[in-house]
Amino acid sequence: MQNLHQLTKWREERNLSAADVGRMIDCTRLTVDRYEAGRMPRQPYLDRIVVMTDGEVNANHWLGREAADVVARRPASA
Repeated sequence: MQNLHQLTKWREERNLSAADVGRMIDCTRLTVDRYEAGRMPRQPYLDRIVVMTDGEVNANHWLGREAADVVARRPASA
């Protein structure tokens, strides 16, 4: 089976097109295609994706768990 991005899995489970998702987060189908290909969404779109998917898709799906763990361990700035 092909290794699909979590956003693609979420979208296909709901029988939505990339254009449908684009309308839901206020961007184009092409932009959704790029996100599904692995391009990290800019913050406003990432926030909309997280809300739209009830957290099923989040930054960890683009960063990878290892990178997310590094960020989580980083000391908070003063």
